[in-house]
Amino acid sequence: MNDTTIKELAFATGGEIISGNENAVFSNIVIDSRQADKDSLFVPLVGEKNDAHKFLGSVYDMGCRVAISSRKDIFLKDDFNIVLVNDTTEALQKLGKYIRSKLTLPLVGVTGSVGKTTTREMVALALSDLKVFKTPNNFNSQVGVPITLSRINDEEIGVIELGMSQFGEMERIAKIVNCDCALVTNIGTAHIENLHTRENIRAEKFHIMDGMKEGSVVFLNADNDLLFDPPKEKGIVYKYFSAKGNTSCDYYATDIVFNNAMPEFTAHIGGKKVRVHLNVFGEHQISNALVAIAVADHYNLSVESAAKHLEEFRGFSHRQELIKLKDFTIIDDTYNASPDSMKASISILKDFDAERKIAILADMKELGTDEKILHKEIGDFINENVKLDAVFTVGELAKEIIKDINKDIYTKSFEDNESLEKFMSGYLKAGDVCLLKGSNSMRLFDVVDKIKNYEKFIR
Repeated sequence: MNDTTIKELAFATGGEIISGNENAVFSNIVIDSRQADKDSLFVPLVGEKNDAHKFLGSVYDMGCRVAISSRKDIFLKDDFNIVLVNDTTEALQKLGKYIRSKLTLPLVGVTGSVGKTTTREMVALALSDLKVFKTPNNFNSQVGVPITLSRINDEEIGVIELGMSQFGEMERIAKIVNCDCALVTNIGTAHIENLHTRENIRAEKFHIMDGMKEGSVVFLNADNDLLFDPPKEKGIVYKYFSAKGNTSCDYYATDIVFNNAMPEFTAHIGGKKVRVHLNVFGEHQISNALVAIAVADHYNLSVESAAKHLEEFRGFSHRQELIKLKDFTIIDDTYNASPDSMKASISILKDFDAERKIAILADMKELGTDEKILHKEIGDFINENVKLDAVFTVGELAKEIIKDINKDIYTKSFEDNESLEKFMSGYLKAGDVCLLKGSNSMRLFDVVDKIKNYEKFIR
């Protein structure tokens, strides 16, 4: 971001300068006191258990000279430029709106129950004939998005990820971003514990259109039951994409083949066709790539160039990460899990060449009162769609997955990762492929690290 004065900060947040010089400037925003430096604005957030105002002294000692504060009585110094506000989180959001008002580049908003980050990366790659800004890391929340916008410099277009887990959260974020176009990947069951129904999740996700100008375009996944022909927002142009060859859509895929679970397909983009080769796993990646090319076409970029750029995408650490060892293969998808993402990951094994196909599945969290049913449905999905040799589970809820699973699948439940690790060291054989998937709190990534060292035991 460009240098911003304390006077501007007070104007943007509706705050009052209570110490320092109104002409002092900052050029970056931090909420983590450990990242503060002489050019930073420090925003001390207040949560249920922690109040970051206690770090004002620490950031001052690190050279930081600008902060906002909701406490008038804490750490005032003549050379520490403080703007007093009612609420630091709200002030950060107001600052985000102010920063957005000064930006002239178009912003593409990305949301969905699963696949937001992957789609964000693919859209950014598809647009990379331009100079592209994209949301860093997972800065997609009502706190992260204002910081994201502050990091935009001289880019020509931005791809902004918008996440939410509570009622009202998307509305707040969307009114900060004011997307020029937006896309919704899917409506699933992530965060259903808080939002209660998929219809509620859709209603909240559709708040991404808040702040969009009349005539703006939103791209929707027509293969998702709640996104095909949904309730319409007046003034918004709806365009649909289908990975299942629905020719009534604006964009669709045909002639799909898989090379060791990596898809190749023909993308139909208006009247144009282009062959797309992906270097990531899974049928679900077709939708992500298809809409990425659609967005590139929307901004009058070459679909051939967009498709070529998508070949560069290799995924992320712990998100369907392929780990090829000498004797066997690991698919590390331990970053997190929801019913939809777990089904998508298991489907990868269907098109994978291996002597044995093994799935290690752990509890999925935040599923509310239907948590047992939703775990059992994973087992039903396996029965109907994927031939596996073994399914091992970790956690109480994950036991539901194998309760009624096909009898020809070898199954075993484990109470903790340590007992699973001990078992797997004697179970894995040369030629196996092993998928690991579960909620982040189940720490299956620790199991991945142990399995990487198993090769010395393989016969």
